Amino acid sequence: MRLPRFLTASSVLLLAVFASQAHAIDTYDVVVVGSGPGGLIAAEYLSRDPLVKVLVLEAGLPSVQASGGTDVPSYAQSKGFTKFDIPGEYDAAASVFDSSNAKYTTDYLDDRKLPLGQLVGGCSTINAALYFRVPDSYISQTQWPFSADHVNQLYDAMENEVYGTTDNPSPDGKAYVQEAYNIVSRALQNHGGYQSKSLNEAEARNNKDRTYGHAPFAIKNGLRDSPAKTCWGKMKSRPNVKLLTSARVSYIKHTHGQATGVVYNDNIEVAVSAHGSVIMAAGALGTPKVLIQSGIGPRDQLSALQALSNRFPGVKQTFGNNGDGWVLNENIGKSLFDTTLVLASFSHPEMRSFQYRNKPQDAINQYMRDQTGPLSTSGPVLIGYENYEVQNRMYEFQITVLTNGFGDSYTNPNGFTTSLYINNPESRDMCSFDSSGRYRGFTYNSLYMATNRDLAAIQNYTAKVVDMLQKEGASFVSKSSSQLLNDWVNGNRNYVTHHFGGTCYVSQDSSDTSRCADDKLRVVGTSNIYIGDASAMRDGTVNPYGFIMYTGREVGQLVQSSLLTGPLAPTPLPPATGATQCGAMEPNVDIIGNDLSSALAPRAEDCCSICQSTIGCGAFTWSNYNGGTCWLKSSKGQTTTTSGVVSSVMVSSQCSKIDENTDYSSTDVGQAGSSTAEGCCKICKARPGCGAFSWTDYEGGTCWLKSDRGAAVPKTGARSAVVV
Repeated sequence: MRLPRFLTASSVLLLAVFASQAHAIDTYDVVVVGSGPGGLIAAEYLSRDPLVKVLVLEAGLPSVQASGGTDVPSYAQSKGFTKFDIPGEYDAAASVFDSSNAKYTTDYLDDRKLPLGQLVGGCSTINAALYFRVPDSYISQTQWPFSADHVNQLYDAMENEVYGTTDNPSPDGKAYVQEAYNIVSRALQNHGGYQSKSLNEAEARNNKDRTYGHAPFAIKNGLRDSPAKTCWGKMKSRPNVKLLTSARVSYIKHTHGQATGVVYNDNIEVAVSAHGSVIMAAGALGTPKVLIQSGIGPRDQLSALQALSNRFPGVKQTFGNNGDGWVLNENIGKSLFDTTLVLASFSHPEMRSFQYRNKPQDAINQYMRDQTGPLSTSGPVLIGYENYEVQNRMYEFQITVLTNGFGDSYTNPNGFTTSLYINNPESRDMCSFDSSGRYRGFTYNSLYMATNRDLAAIQNYTAKVVDMLQKEGASFVSKSSSQLLNDWVNGNRNYVTHHFGGTCYVSQDSSDTSRCADDKLRVVGTSNIYIGDASAMRDGTVNPYGFIMYTGREVGQLVQSSLLTGPLAPTPLPPATGATQCGAMEPNVDIIGNDLSSALAPRAEDCCSICQSTIGCGAFTWSNYNGGTCWLKSSKGQTTTTSGVVSSVMVSSQCSKIDENTDYSSTDVGQAGSSTAEGCCKICKARPGCGAFSWTDYEGGTCWLKSDRGAAVPKTGARSAVVV
């Protein structure tokens, strides 16, 4: 398929090289923000047409050998394989504790340091290269806008055209370090009724309950076969595509949602052609950050950044200071999920641990001779699944078996580890900026076992796995003999799996007021800004690497169509979630800082309507200064006692009347600090799965967020309400 000549006025030779700067105001048909797996898949597909000019902007550095990477282990110098090319280096390449990896770890999160892969290929360069197709049921359950048959056709196309996949990665056809596989497979069969399957075949992936098999990988010829190698390997000789490293995107320039350019490294600008598009592929934590910095996101976030001088020029752009050009998509950054994980180590007399951090010299020699042996794989030897209900919710569990112990058990010569997962947890969090401009990936710290049901589910599954393995002669070595298993699980609740998603999820259901992107994978409220990473996934499922690559291919085809027609009208933003009203008036309470503006008013009550009509106003303090003045605030924040002043917080009118001295007894979905019960309404509305709350004065004020109202129980001082 060839595109019309309007895309380029003349042929310009673009050398596909790595650099930190581009020529001033170059114009591209497609700008891809981030070189993660989805972004590279999309870029490779689109750049097949020589008339489509594609730019990929990557904040990090080169990685695999094909991308120009030079981080080569000493033993691999003769062949130039980087630690990202060699599957057996996975343990080292992904370790945040290895100081040599500091240059590859994310530096844009202010609340946590994560090895998310700030380098070419993103997560696909540092993950275990596990590759799965999602069950067909996932497509319909999540309201994905394309059929399961269509999705599988694109999987087929990618596997034929772009990368290889195998469950026996050593090129000599032999399966290595299988002791843990043999032990666990016997336990699953003999004591759990599991059946062995080839996990990516249609029959297996669509009937996962109590199945297991050899781990499937995106590995070929003993090397990682990720997009950084395969896609860039195809693209780098094409004159119409450029990949820039050390190019951190600051914001997207747009006119009411139609992208016209991209600014990176603070002040370097490239233009987007009239029929062009921007593809967001910066990851589930990175994509919301760029969008919000571009004036696309929740109103309170944009208002907070607008107030911070000139630190966030993308929020102001050319629209002035009243937010007239903002795209108010309230769902950006919300609905964040990750897979729940517990790491349980065992020992068994038949086990012979293979420790990838302590690679035997004979394994190194074998690998360097012909890329065979244990180093041709990243470590997981068995994957198993089980699905069942816990407290009236269906959970999808997974066991992944590793060839060595974890933590203190790592060097145990008879040790192995089972990684135990909930693939579809209900716990959620959100990414957001705080009032000082700090970007937080985990605003509420509510991502892991944050609901009682998630905790009960992983406790139940862990007990089942421990029981099966003990019956097969294994010893559970992760906890002391005196510790209760449920207590041990509860104490290990914050492992990060890095299977993030949900922060701008796609849905074909236009009535879904929580969706962030539409049935064309466009950010709602924009005409040509697309989602091409795990942000698009509504819920968790199997390891998401394969689905992210599929998403990249899907968005590539959608953008290709848009190049022919030009951007379509934006999908309308959902209706506002309800007017705001004043909460309780608090005499002698003075809100410190967070100032937006001021207005004259003779009474504190008059400040309510003024705050309602002021963009970004979330609270106010009234004083008798100059006959009466409303000091308008972005949020409440810290307070002090000042005689004669009055303060209040704006709350949504969509919360029911507060039930005084009442506690709701339904399932907790999280908690958050708030000095008033009225403030809990907005917090609950922003939290996926929250339908009600109870407030107490615990630790200065806490919202106990609930799935629903449940039974009302008398409790002195508690204040509760339902979000309607």
